Amino acid sequence: MEQGSSTGGTNSTAAAAEEKPIGSLLETGFGQRDIYVSLIAIVQNTSDKVGQSVTVQFNVKDANGELLASESQVEHFSRAGQKFPVQTQVEMPKGKKAAKVEATLLVEDKSTFSSEPFPEIKTGPVKVAKSEYGDGFTAKVEVTNPKTEPLKSPKVDVVCYDAAKKISGGSFTYPELIPPSGKAVAEIDLLMTGKPASCVAYASPGAFED
Repeated sequence: MEQGSSTGGTNSTAAAAEEKPIGSLLETGFGQRDIYVSLIAIVQNTSDKVGQSVTVQFNVKDANGELLASESQVEHFSRAGQKFPVQTQVEMPKGKKAAKVEATLLVEDKSTFSSEPFPEIKTGPVKVAKSEYGDGFTAKVEVTNPKTEPLKSPKVDVVCYDAAKKISGGSFTYPELIPPSGKAVAEIDLLMTGKPASCVAYASPGAFED
């Protein structure tokens, strides 16, 4: 199966034409189980600013180039240089199989999210096991709260790769609470193609976490 190709860009105006890009699309991929497809784009904040909204639009195509589905997802940058996945999921038409995912990136500074940098939320190694039910896989990862107050509903992403080191799926969850300066284990049901060769975790603050 051909994994996702990608196209990307950032917003621009005539006045900002000479400015450096404020975001970059690094990698795109997908995983499929039955009629459900996980759509993943790894993005990076290439500016010194934070709080920009990050929109990724995905187009899913089959092996013949037919457009099967489209979906968008909005996240935000919370620290300079931050790299993380933008993930969403989509349902395929019955009997259709995804062969390629194309992604377009739009980064906008609309003052929607906090412009105060948030410290890195560190994650441990990802432990993958077969799901208790069905033929899927479940990931567990330890998440560390960098602040001395409780961390409410951070987003925890897991991205998995096949033996060829191409994205083969993943998923995400929002743990309710991480203790002050403490840790918690997040458990995620993966949506992917086949068995993962390796997985990486990322964590970021909730949309309106100060």
